[in-house]
Amino acid sequence: MMTTNLTSLLNQYRTEKRCLAGFNINDIYDLHAVALAANELDLPFMAMTYPPVAELNGTYLCRKMVDGFEKIANNKIYLHLDHSTSVDLCKQAIDDGYDSVMIDGSHHDLKTNIQMTREVVDYARSAGVTVEAEIGKIMGRDVVVQSEDDYLASVADVIALCEEAGPNIVAVGIGTAHGFTPTTPKIHFERLQAIANAVPNPLVLHGGTGIADEDIQKAITMGIAKINIGTIVHTTYMREAHTRINKDVQSAYPPFIMKEVIPEVQAVVLDRLKAVNPHL
Repeated sequence: MMTTNLTSLLNQYRTEKRCLAGFNINDIYDLHAVALAANELDLPFMAMTYPPVAELNGTYLCRKMVDGFEKIANNKIYLHLDHSTSVDLCKQAIDDGYDSVMIDGSHHDLKTNIQMTREVVDYARSAGVTVEAEIGKIMGRDVVVQSEDDYLASVADVIALCEEAGPNIVAVGIGTAHGFTPTTPKIHFERLQAIANAVPNPLVLHGGTGIADEDIQKAITMGIAKINIGTIVHTTYMREAHTRINKDVQSAYPPFIMKEVIPEVQAVVLDRLKAVNPHL
């Protein structure tokens, strides 16, 4: 029987070599699409709000939006704050009932990263909120790397972060990149295995849009218990909405447009869920 407590679930998933899929959502329409896809496979999922979404709509409204969709979901929807570089935003999300928050101190030195993570962990403990930290770097967006040392997570640094800050789960830099990439990212499985051997924490794989299915599945057998998927969702959403709006801008009406867009996003999400859950 699966637990609904997120930290316990992710620990269980690591033991069982399973993985929770997290999808970055922006509004009710892409969340609706993800919920429908998860229902098709009878799976829980994580609805992740990137800081611009959480800041624009407010973490309280994001919480209420997910609460509403849990009425149609067959399984638990876990609400997560993704890639927050702000301790204060993490605290606000915790206060407003998020199930988990990510404090991303990976752009700072190790000491500062540990301090930021520890502060969020201490704040989250009494609320029972799961905390994700990051060590190493996820390439793409505005991350510039000169060599492997710039982005690969050091095993010693992972150990220090886990032991001194106490996050529940850890995102590790092992060669993945956010968004679409010109070539398939090279995942450093040797580094992933060394990290998995060094710490018991469930590990997180970021950059799920561009990773080959077989690499996702191999990573899950090596300690990855959560995967983040975002770009493929919002680009499908925007492209399909743009196509339909452009057919007749003057008559475009959101409910009619989105009724056609939701199935397109749902299909993409279903494909990613199957990649993460090949046993289904």
